[in-house]
Amino acid sequence: MIKIPKNKCILLNLKQGWFLLLFLVISNVYTQQLPNYTQYLYNMQVINPAFAGYRADLSISALSRDQWVGVPGAPTTRTFSVNARTSRGLGLGATFVSDKLGLSETTNINFDASYTLITSRYSRLAFGLKGGYTFFSNNLADGLTPDNDVYASTTGKFLNIGFGALFYNQKFYVGVSLPYLLETPQFYIQDNYNRGSLATHQNVFLSAGYLYEISENFMFKPTTMIRYTTNAPISVDINANVLYKESIEAGLSYRFNNSVSALFTLILNKKYRIGYAYDYKINNAIGNFNSHEFILHVDFSILRNTRWLRHNKCYF
Repeated sequence: MIKIPKNKCILLNLKQGWFLLLFLVISNVYTQQLPNYTQYLYNMQVINPAFAGYRADLSISALSRDQWVGVPGAPTTRTFSVNARTSRGLGLGATFVSDKLGLSETTNINFDASYTLITSRYSRLAFGLKGGYTFFSNNLADGLTPDNDVYASTTGKFLNIGFGALFYNQKFYVGVSLPYLLETPQFYIQDNYNRGSLATHQNVFLSAGYLYEISENFMFKPTTMIRYTTNAPISVDINANVLYKESIEAGLSYRFNNSVSALFTLILNKKYRIGYAYDYKINNAIGNFNSHEFILHVDFSILRNTRWLRHNKCYF
């Protein structure tokens, strides 16, 4: 999330109900720089490039998220990621993220690379790099601004660079990442944008999870995601999932002072994951701001590389 500059164009259209979005922007004085996910555990490559090659010889994931159902111009997000790994500890992948909010559209295309070190028989340490471009389109001609100025619609692209690290063993993982290091010009007047400069408000992600075996058939999976941005409130997600016979997973998630979510997943043949999450917005005072999220994740075993800790398990 980034603080709104004084000269930022608020992409709203009053006739289409954008006053709801304007209310949210003014009340929080912040806007999203990166989309939020509820089922982030199976979409981690988008946030942390060190996860490329982490799960299986070939992993493919597709996610669809619709926020604030029923509100015109509400955020919608579509992601697709693919990654593979080699016997020498190298992971390679690519991600595609399409994000729409009101009159603004962005498309992120990134390539990810990771390298995994063997730290012990049962643990690994991975480092990842992310690079690519974001393409954006702002239909400013139909928007409103606080001072009633009119701006021309804009399109453009800018470079993405990010990095991440991940430590994990058979029952635990912890990762940290800064997926977008450079300033984004999408919401700035071009004269005030310093191309290639570091982002003023960095998004830092810290994630962790643990796998606890309750019985032969049940496993408990608590996880968390902490997102820190300068001059913005810290976002904290806490998940508590239960896995039954490696085929059914269900749980609850709480995003601090934001939402409560229910998650349900079917796992077929220990490698095909079909998941759904419903987010209930806390303090829904002015309308329906609940969200729906679907994910399809597939892990393939091809080479059975012995360098990696484990193969195609739908745990983390």
